[in-house]
Amino acid sequence: MAPAARWPGDARAACAFTFDLDAETLWMARGVREPVALSQGRFGPVEALPRILELLKVAGVRASFFIPAWVAEHYPDSVKAIVAGGHEIGCHGDEHERVSELDAAQEERILVKSLETLTKLAGRRPVGYRAPAWQLSANTLGLLARHGFDYSSNFMDRLTPYLHPPVEGATLVEIPVSWVLDDAPYFLFTGTRSLEPPGAVLQGWLTEFDGINEAGGVTNFTFHPQLIGRPSRLACLRELLEHVRHTPRVWVASLAEISAHWRKAAAAAR
Repeated sequence: MAPAARWPGDARAACAFTFDLDAETLWMARGVREPVALSQGRFGPVEALPRILELLKVAGVRASFFIPAWVAEHYPDSVKAIVAGGHEIGCHGDEHERVSELDAAQEERILVKSLETLTKLAGRRPVGYRAPAWQLSANTLGLLARHGFDYSSNFMDRLTPYLHPPVEGATLVEIPVSWVLDDAPYFLFTGTRSLEPPGAVLQGWLTEFDGINEAGGVTNFTFHPQLIGRPSRLACLRELLEHVRHTPRVWVASLAEISAHWRKAAAAAR
């Protein structure tokens, strides 16, 4: 597709704000069961999420939230609050398990549970999938196609969305991600690495966003409420939202909206 035809209207680039609401599963998947460590995860849905939703409301931004089934079951009101705010819900495993270590039957069972749990709570079927820690198996894309997903947001090989080769009789849209645009490498304290100061991280995100815009791509921010929701980092998120909103010719949308547009544009270009 020609660059001018990539995005709606006169937009030259796109931007998405996405959140992985992992809660305790981010730690459970690491084998952590100690209460204080797990409480870091609870901070996400209990303390940070309401503030994040208010920021998004003030900014007029529709975001995408990827939620493990375990989290949805234990924090159903959080799921409902996200939906009430007009945001997208996507699948993100069950207990943040490593998909790459599952056999095909296990992976499919978890995917079906995720779909059923989120559909019941959100009132609509998820169309997007983000694997925990962005780790896929050889079976993942086929399972997503088989179960009617529209897009994946896991690969890191492009600055623009693209179509995967057909599998299981369907074609998935890929909306690329990057660790550069994720808060975890900077703010996830595991006891073995130090935390980055928020201001320096914000500057890096702003510079990356500006560069992706020049390339006509999609900036796919990935945040974790338990990390980005701390007050000093929430201030960075507020500033980031304002910068994006006031940058000319940027289409800010959910991943579901971006996927639908890209699929339609790709079909028109054939």
